[in-house]
Amino acid sequence: MKVQGVLRVFITLSAVRAKEALLASALNCNIRSHQIRGSILKEVSSDIEHGNFHQNPLPIPNINVLYESDHVLAIEKPPHVSHHDDDKEMGILSIVRQQQKEGKISYEGRIYGVHRLDKVTSGILLLAKSSEIAKLLSEAFRDKTVTKYYIALSNKKPKKKKQGWVKGDMVVARRGAWKLVNRTQTLSKNYAMTRFFSAGLGNCNIPQGWGCQEAKEYNWEDNLLPKTMVLFRPYTGRTHQLRVASKSLGLPILGDEMYSGDAVNAKSMERTYLHAVALQVNIRDENITIFNPPSWHDQRDDETGLASVAADLFLKHCEHTDILELF
Repeated sequence: MKVQGVLRVFITLSAVRAKEALLASALNCNIRSHQIRGSILKEVSSDIEHGNFHQNPLPIPNINVLYESDHVLAIEKPPHVSHHDDDKEMGILSIVRQQQKEGKISYEGRIYGVHRLDKVTSGILLLAKSSEIAKLLSEAFRDKTVTKYYIALSNKKPKKKKQGWVKGDMVVARRGAWKLVNRTQTLSKNYAMTRFFSAGLGNCNIPQGWGCQEAKEYNWEDNLLPKTMVLFRPYTGRTHQLRVASKSLGLPILGDEMYSGDAVNAKSMERTYLHAVALQVNIRDENITIFNPPSWHDQRDDETGLASVAADLFLKHCEHTDILELF
């Protein structure tokens, strides 16, 4: 396998999702039964009129359908969107259901949530099409037979090891946050295990103010630029697990107001840079394998060099053959 092949996928799938690119990608991808080489089967734009429903503070982003079969529907969850509705805004499940009603998603049946991504996290979100499949998928997540990979950016450099494990008990801290208590494995239901690999971004061409909301409002310093990319493989699925793991490594995720230790600068970023990039699970006779690289700010990351670093990092450290076979 060549790095160029993986890089080509990262660059192609992280480019601006214009209609022409989507159609070309769909025609050029060799899609196996129950597998998808790229991240997009269809882009569904959302121009939802909420009426008297919850008013989202940010415009509802486009929702990409990544994968669909008789059993499941997988979408690309945008950042800034919760799983369920709250008092102020629609959750991702309601947004998908609204798009179904509007005919923007061809599948018209009921959907069931089987796992969650944090509000700040983007990437692959798997939905079941029946209660029976939802139960099987929930059991797969609980039994740790689902393989997941995430990519994150940090504005710090590793102080200790560049790869390894983060293990410990997740315990509640203050103001809705969690913290990691370093212990040997216990019977605690909140024991967390994460494998991580990191790469420096010193050779990337990242412009000053990259990823920030309004340059005129902030004093740009080098500490706002991403300096490290991290590939995570979580072996458990605890609340805020990867965000807490990043903090414990001294590599807080860029834009994470809760765990970065610098809420003011974090708030200046357009998003928290954590993305669910790959997922694999077997349900009955279906091999669900999805790869969906991040598209930070809908711009070509090959211009900054981020796509090249991500491709190299993923190729070196992804251990799942079904995912690697997509390239």
